[in-house]
Amino acid sequence: MLLNEKEAKEIIERILNLSKADSAVVSVRGSNTSNIRFAANTVTTTGSGDSIQISITSNIGKKSGSSEITSLDGERIEEGVRVSELSATLSQDNEEFMPPVGSGLAYRESKEYFESTAGMSPAEMAGRTSSALETSIGHGLTAAGYFEADKAFSAIGNSNGLFAFHKNTFARFASTMRTAEGTGSSKMDRSYADINRLDVRGISGKIADRAKMSGNPQRLEPGKYIAVLDHAASCDMVNGLLNFMSMRSADEGRSYFSENGSNKIGRKLFSEIVSIESDPSDSDAPARPFTEEGYPVDKTVWVKDGVLENLYTSRYWAKKTGKTHNPHPTNLIMKGTDSSVEDLIASTERGVFVTRFWYIRVVDRKQMLLTGLTRDGVFLIENGKITYPVNNFRFNESPANVLQNVVDMSSAEKAVGSENVNSRIVVPALKVKDFNFSTISEAV
Repeated sequence: MLLNEKEAKEIIERILNLSKADSAVVSVRGSNTSNIRFAANTVTTTGSGDSIQISITSNIGKKSGSSEITSLDGERIEEGVRVSELSATLSQDNEEFMPPVGSGLAYRESKEYFESTAGMSPAEMAGRTSSALETSIGHGLTAAGYFEADKAFSAIGNSNGLFAFHKNTFARFASTMRTAEGTGSSKMDRSYADINRLDVRGISGKIADRAKMSGNPQRLEPGKYIAVLDHAASCDMVNGLLNFMSMRSADEGRSYFSENGSNKIGRKLFSEIVSIESDPSDSDAPARPFTEEGYPVDKTVWVKDGVLENLYTSRYWAKKTGKTHNPHPTNLIMKGTDSSVEDLIASTERGVFVTRFWYIRVVDRKQMLLTGLTRDGVFLIENGKITYPVNNFRFNESPANVLQNVVDMSSAEKAVGSENVNSRIVVPALKVKDFNFSTISEAV
């Protein structure tokens, strides 16, 4: 269910007026979604959904309790308020309690809602999906995948007078194509707020080309290689770095970024060509300009020329330590160059081209060590050219090592990794030395 700004504010004010707690926070989210699933080169299901979710948090002293409801019915709303208040009375004091954010805050302008996406008809969705299936069939491949178009809003208000509203659209296409004999496969996943930027036919053609190239892979022994990580694989590495960038974890000695009872802000930790920032108003990856608490999310530089500039904090930790509150970002942008992926390959004497990763998990948080698998197309590079497909690998690597060992990068684009489907991330493809492929994986 979609509400406009006025309707969302009225609902929040109605709930806050019912509250008997010392303070309260209300968030309302709604969406309208449409999707098409396909497999074996044919559409299997179509669907649509309409949802509304209201979250109510009541604070009594340092005690907090929450409830969630999925109805705008007056009785259900009042019941939700009372349940949250009862839950608060039954809770223990939270020694890290922070009062709700105050009013009068300014938010960055963020255009994440596009009529082109919001107004997409079922016929248009079907036509775009048909182009993907035609491409697969025309290349003698078998395709499966998913096409989705959403329009949504989120709003937050509290008893301190704060109110914030944001609306967005989201279009996503993901497809895997396999060779007839089942020895080769390729997958790509892309999403944009503006459907006009989602070139389903072009993406499908690229998937088909790589799938055909990946058939009948040859054996390549594990080891450390120069690796060219395509945008999806790079996306997982950069997002993996973000997951460890908590200032509190660093200050408390539980992080790669810990040092001498504090953190490594100001230290050069990565290659000098690495710069990472966040900005909700970025046109390639627009994002909500406020946190779950309603606190503004501003443009923030996290890494500049290889130097760690910032770590994110909670409001509590910022107050406790007397530091600036840098909230967790709602998007991430790593700057690239004018080069292409093909340029990175052409400059590589011998290495491995990785199209994407899969099933990435943490091995050692303090060392920022991850393990995961390659999937859907891995290729040997020799003398600046892809010579043949090779087996998949398990890797054991740290995003910190990867960004230390970057020797070149391509232009940046919005990408989707295997572990961050709904994230707003812009990254370049990366050329990295000494990437650790630890063992062979037999999967396609």
